Amino acid sequence: MNRERGDINSSLTTILVKGLTSSGLIQRVRYELSEAGFRVVAIRPGRMTIKKTGLWLKLEPLLGIWGVFLLDEREQQVIEHAQNVLVNSLAQWSLPLRSLLKHLSEQTRCPYEQLNDLFLATEGMTFGRYVVLQRLDKAIERLTYSNATIAEVARQTGYQDEAHLIRHLDAERGLPPAHFLALRDARMGQKPHRLVTAPVGMN
Repeated sequence: MNRERGDINSSLTTILVKGLTSSGLIQRVRYELSEAGFRVVAIRPGRMTIKKTGLWLKLEPLLGIWGVFLLDEREQQVIEHAQNVLVNSLAQWSLPLRSLLKHLSEQTRCPYEQLNDLFLATEGMTFGRYVVLQRLDKAIERLTYSNATIAEVARQTGYQDEAHLIRHLDAERGLPPAHFLALRDARMGQKPHRLVTAPVGMN
Protein backbone atom coordinates (compact mmCIF):
# COMPACT_ATOMS: atom_id res chain seq x y z
CA MET A 1 0.00 0.00 0.00
CA ASN A 2 2.94 2.39 0.62
CA ARG A 3 3.60 2.81 -3.10
CA GLU A 4 0.14 4.32 -3.51
CA ARG A 5 0.33 7.06 -0.85
CA GLY A 6 1.79 9.98 -2.81
CA ASP A 7 -0.54 12.90 -3.44
CA ILE A 8 -3.42 11.10 -1.76
CA ASN A 9 -5.73 14.09 -1.70
CA SER A 10 -6.08 14.73 -5.41
CA SER A 11 -4.95 11.89 -7.67
CA LEU A 12 -6.69 8.87 -9.10
CA THR A 13 -5.18 5.44 -8.95
CA THR A 14 -6.00 2.10 -10.51
CA ILE A 15 -5.40 -0.92 -8.33
CA LEU A 16 -5.45 -4.57 -9.29
CA VAL A 17 -7.41 -6.91 -7.05
CA LYS A 18 -8.36 -10.56 -6.89
CA GLY A 19 -11.76 -11.94 -5.98
CA LEU A 20 -13.70 -9.14 -7.67
CA THR A 21 -15.25 -11.08 -10.54
CA SER A 22 -19.05 -11.25 -10.40
CA SER A 23 -21.31 -8.36 -11.38
CA GLY A 24 -23.25 -8.60 -8.12
CA LEU A 25 -20.09 -8.34 -6.01
CA ILE A 26 -18.81 -5.46 -8.14
CA GLN A 27 -21.98 -3.48 -7.47
CA ARG A 28 -21.88 -4.29 -3.75
CA VAL A 29 -18.22 -3.25 -3.41
CA ARG A 30 -18.86 -0.03 -5.35
CA TYR A 31 -21.72 0.80 -2.98
CA GLU A 32 -19.78 -0.03 0.19
CA LEU A 33 -16.75 2.00 -0.93
CA SER A 34 -18.94 4.97 -1.77
CA GLU A 35 -20.67 4.72 1.61
CA ALA A 36 -17.25 4.70 3.29
CA GLY A 37 -16.28 7.94 1.54
CA PHE A 38 -14.30 6.65 -1.45
CA ARG A 39 -14.97 8.05 -4.90
CA VAL A 40 -15.10 5.07 -7.27
CA VAL A 41 -14.41 6.29 -10.80
CA ALA A 42 -14.43 2.88 -12.49
CA ILE A 43 -14.69 -0.71 -11.37
CA ARG A 44 -14.62 -3.98 -13.25
CA PRO A 45 -13.35 -7.53 -12.71
CA GLY A 46 -9.81 -7.43 -11.42
CA ARG A 47 -9.38 -3.68 -11.06
CA MET A 48 -10.83 -0.43 -9.83
CA THR A 49 -9.98 3.23 -10.24
CA ILE A 50 -10.64 5.41 -7.23
CA LYS A 51 -9.71 8.85 -5.98
CA LYS A 52 -7.23 8.75 -3.16
CA THR A 53 -8.42 10.26 0.09
CA GLY A 54 -7.36 10.38 3.70
CA LEU A 55 -9.31 7.14 4.12
CA TRP A 56 -6.79 5.24 2.01
CA LEU A 57 -5.56 3.01 4.83
CA LYS A 58 -9.11 1.74 5.32
CA LEU A 59 -9.37 0.44 1.76
CA GLU A 60 -7.66 -2.91 2.17
CA PRO A 61 -9.59 -3.97 5.31
CA LEU A 62 -12.86 -2.86 3.74
CA LEU A 63 -12.25 -4.90 0.60
CA GLY A 64 -11.18 -7.89 2.68
CA ILE A 65 -14.63 -8.04 4.29
CA TRP A 66 -16.01 -8.96 0.86
CA GLY A 67 -13.26 -11.42 -0.02
CA VAL A 68 -11.50 -8.97 -2.32
CA PHE A 69 -7.74 -8.58 -1.90
CA LEU A 70 -5.04 -6.40 -3.40
CA LEU A 71 -2.55 -8.14 -5.62
CA ASP A 72 0.97 -8.10 -4.33
CA GLU A 73 3.68 -6.50 -6.46
CA ARG A 74 4.88 -9.76 -7.97
CA GLU A 75 1.37 -10.82 -8.96
CA GLN A 76 0.81 -7.47 -10.64
CA GLN A 77 4.08 -7.82 -12.55
CA VAL A 78 3.20 -11.33 -13.73
CA ILE A 79 -0.24 -10.30 -15.00
CA GLU A 80 0.99 -7.15 -16.72
CA HIS A 81 3.92 -9.01 -18.27
CA ALA A 82 1.64 -11.80 -19.52
CA GLN A 83 -0.75 -9.28 -21.07
CA ASN A 84 2.08 -7.37 -22.76
CA VAL A 85 3.69 -10.52 -24.12
CA LEU A 86 0.32 -11.68 -25.43
CA VAL A 87 -0.27 -8.39 -27.27
CA ASN A 88 3.17 -8.55 -28.87
CA SER A 89 2.80 -12.23 -29.75
CA LEU A 90 -0.57 -11.71 -31.45
CA ALA A 91 0.88 -8.81 -33.42
CA GLN A 92 4.02 -10.63 -34.59
CA TRP A 93 3.34 -14.35 -34.79
CA SER A 94 0.62 -16.79 -35.80
CA LEU A 95 1.14 -19.52 -33.23
CA PRO A 96 -1.46 -22.26 -32.70
CA LEU A 97 -3.21 -21.91 -29.35
CA ARG A 98 -1.24 -24.59 -27.50
CA SER A 99 2.06 -23.18 -28.74
CA LEU A 100 0.98 -19.67 -27.84
CA LEU A 101 0.06 -20.67 -24.28
CA LYS A 102 3.40 -22.46 -23.88
CA HIS A 103 5.25 -19.42 -25.23
CA LEU A 104 3.46 -17.09 -22.81
CA SER A 105 4.21 -19.32 -19.84
CA GLU A 106 7.88 -19.49 -20.81
CA GLN A 107 8.18 -15.74 -21.38
CA THR A 108 6.58 -14.87 -18.04
CA ARG A 109 8.51 -17.62 -16.24
CA CYS A 110 5.27 -18.53 -14.57
CA PRO A 111 3.69 -22.01 -14.63
CA TYR A 112 0.54 -22.20 -16.70
CA GLU A 113 -1.48 -23.37 -13.69
CA GLN A 114 -0.43 -20.28 -11.72
CA LEU A 115 -1.33 -18.00 -14.64
CA ASN A 116 -4.72 -19.70 -14.74
CA ASP A 117 -5.28 -19.06 -11.03
CA LEU A 118 -4.21 -15.40 -11.25
CA PHE A 119 -6.44 -14.62 -14.23
CA LEU A 120 -9.36 -16.52 -12.73
CA ALA A 121 -9.04 -14.42 -9.58
CA THR A 122 -8.65 -11.09 -11.40
CA GLU A 123 -10.45 -11.41 -14.75
CA GLY A 124 -13.07 -13.98 -13.80
CA MET A 125 -11.76 -16.41 -16.40
CA THR A 126 -8.81 -18.75 -16.83
CA PHE A 127 -5.70 -17.56 -18.62
CA GLY A 128 -6.46 -19.95 -21.47
CA ARG A 129 -9.92 -18.44 -21.90
CA TYR A 130 -8.47 -14.92 -21.74
CA VAL A 131 -5.98 -15.76 -24.49
CA VAL A 132 -8.69 -17.31 -26.68
CA LEU A 133 -10.82 -14.15 -26.46
CA GLN A 134 -7.87 -11.85 -27.08
CA ARG A 135 -6.95 -13.87 -30.16
CA LEU A 136 -10.51 -13.59 -31.44
CA ASP A 137 -10.44 -9.82 -30.89
CA LYS A 138 -7.23 -9.63 -32.94
CA ALA A 139 -8.90 -11.61 -35.74
CA ILE A 140 -11.92 -9.25 -35.68
CA GLU A 141 -9.58 -6.26 -35.79
CA ARG A 142 -7.83 -7.63 -38.86
CA LEU A 143 -11.09 -8.52 -40.58
CA THR A 144 -12.29 -4.96 -40.04
CA TYR A 145 -9.14 -2.89 -40.58
CA SER A 146 -6.93 -4.81 -43.00
CA ASN A 147 -7.29 -6.02 -46.58
CA ALA A 148 -6.66 -9.65 -45.61
CA THR A 149 -9.09 -12.37 -46.62
CA ILE A 150 -10.82 -14.54 -44.03
CA ALA A 151 -8.38 -17.36 -44.71
CA GLU A 152 -5.41 -15.01 -44.33
CA VAL A 153 -6.73 -13.61 -41.05
CA ALA A 154 -7.29 -17.15 -39.75
CA ARG A 155 -3.70 -18.05 -40.61
CA GLN A 156 -2.30 -14.81 -39.17
CA THR A 157 -4.02 -15.33 -35.81
CA GLY A 158 -3.18 -19.00 -35.34
CA TYR A 159 -6.51 -20.64 -36.22
CA GLN A 160 -6.40 -24.05 -37.85
CA ASP A 161 -8.15 -22.78 -40.95
CA GLU A 162 -10.89 -20.43 -42.17
CA ALA A 163 -13.67 -22.75 -40.97
CA HIS A 164 -12.19 -22.78 -37.47
CA LEU A 165 -12.29 -18.98 -37.29
CA ILE A 166 -15.85 -18.86 -38.66
CA ARG A 167 -17.04 -21.37 -36.02
CA HIS A 168 -15.35 -19.42 -33.24
CA LEU A 169 -16.87 -16.12 -34.37
CA ASP A 170 -20.32 -17.68 -34.45
CA ALA A 171 -19.89 -19.33 -31.04
CA GLU A 172 -18.54 -16.26 -29.24
CA ARG A 173 -20.15 -13.32 -31.07
CA GLY A 174 -23.03 -14.85 -33.01
CA LEU A 175 -21.79 -13.06 -36.13
CA PRO A 176 -20.32 -14.25 -39.44
CA PRO A 177 -17.09 -12.82 -40.91
CA ALA A 178 -19.20 -11.05 -43.55
CA HIS A 179 -20.45 -8.71 -40.82
CA PHE A 180 -16.93 -7.41 -40.16
CA LEU A 181 -16.06 -7.33 -43.85
CA ALA A 182 -19.10 -5.12 -44.37
CA LEU A 183 -17.82 -2.77 -41.65
CA ARG A 184 -14.49 -2.66 -43.47
CA ASP A 185 -16.15 -1.88 -46.78
CA ALA A 186 -18.28 0.86 -45.21
CA ARG A 187 -15.22 2.40 -43.61
CA MET A 188 -13.35 2.37 -46.92
CA GLY A 189 -16.35 3.55 -48.94
CA GLN A 190 -16.48 0.38 -51.01
CA LYS A 191 -19.41 -1.69 -52.22
CA PRO A 192 -20.53 -4.37 -49.75
CA HIS A 193 -18.20 -7.35 -49.68
CA ARG A 194 -19.76 -10.59 -50.89
CA LEU A 195 -18.52 -14.00 -49.86
CA VAL A 196 -18.06 -16.32 -52.80
CA THR A 197 -18.96 -19.92 -52.14
CA ALA A 198 -18.62 -22.87 -54.44
CA PRO A 199 -21.85 -24.27 -56.00
CA VAL A 200 -23.21 -27.43 -54.46
CA GLY A 201 -21.25 -30.40 -55.70
CA MET A 202 -18.22 -28.37 -56.70
CA ASN A 203 -16.42 -27.95 -53.38
